[in-house]
Amino acid sequence: MIISSWIGHDIFVQWIIYISDIHHINLAGLDLNLLVVFDALMTEQNVTRAAGRLGLSQPATSNALARLRNLMEDELFIRTATGLRPTPKANALATQLRPALQQIQSALLDEPNFEPATSDRVFAIGMSDYVEFILLPKLIQTLQSTAPKISIQIRTGERQKLLSLLDKGEIDLACGLFQEKSQWHPQQFLFHEIYSCVCRSNHPDIGNDLSLEDYLQQSHLLVSIQEDRIGRVDTLLAQKNLQRHVALSIPHFLSAPFILAQSNLIATLPQRVAKTFSHSQSLKLLPVPVLLKGFSVFMRWHQSTENLPACQWLRTLVSEVSTTV
Repeated sequence: MIISSWIGHDIFVQWIIYISDIHHINLAGLDLNLLVVFDALMTEQNVTRAAGRLGLSQPATSNALARLRNLMEDELFIRTATGLRPTPKANALATQLRPALQQIQSALLDEPNFEPATSDRVFAIGMSDYVEFILLPKLIQTLQSTAPKISIQIRTGERQKLLSLLDKGEIDLACGLFQEKSQWHPQQFLFHEIYSCVCRSNHPDIGNDLSLEDYLQQSHLLVSIQEDRIGRVDTLLAQKNLQRHVALSIPHFLSAPFILAQSNLIATLPQRVAKTFSHSQSLKLLPVPVLLKGFSVFMRWHQSTENLPACQWLRTLVSEVSTTV
């Protein structure tokens, strides 16, 4: 990627001035393509993967790293058994550089006269399968009538992975259960969710009511994107010196209704998901017999896309769709 034509962007100029002031670098002799190599090395922390990301050979990437080290008068990356470890100076430089590159990339990709009705743009959105389950049907339905040529690519992962994808410019938007606020990632509330218990309609041990005692005696299905056996319910029960038996833990919702319909397992699921499952399978919903707080779903984006018309349109669309779920 050639970036010499990007110097007109204010944030990039500010970063160049920053490093030239700190490190006494002669701007006339600075190869700006080295900064893209630096960012790829920070992202991949592996020379071979960084080379593949950039479309360069490994020797060319190693040569660029050597030039970066000489330029910055620092090792920047220390070789370890598992890859490259950034030095403190590399981490400090990356904090300044990544937002600059991200804003430049967004500016180059933006459509100043964005028209959703005729645009054939591909938007990338990061979300868990839970958010997919809730938002995507309505989102696609709306797109087909208002922006039929636009395509959506979904990237999945837990919240830290989604934030990383935003930082790399690989997604335009992330939707999920974000908790701590971020300097570089503005966010907007989408909807609130509560929990329900779900089991098969003819469960031999569960009628129309579910006491805490009955709940603890059952075997449970846990859906955990972290792929562990500890969920919010387990944390809450542990605070009361109680424990449930998690017989099965799965990382997604796809198989959950079929497992519940053909077993005596019960599950504590987001209510919107549980209601949809009950419509398609012989399942029933019951209140959760413990005081389990719900959660809020937000969308986040990188601040460099804040004022881009296409991304603004996408955020407005997702926000409007979220009011209908």
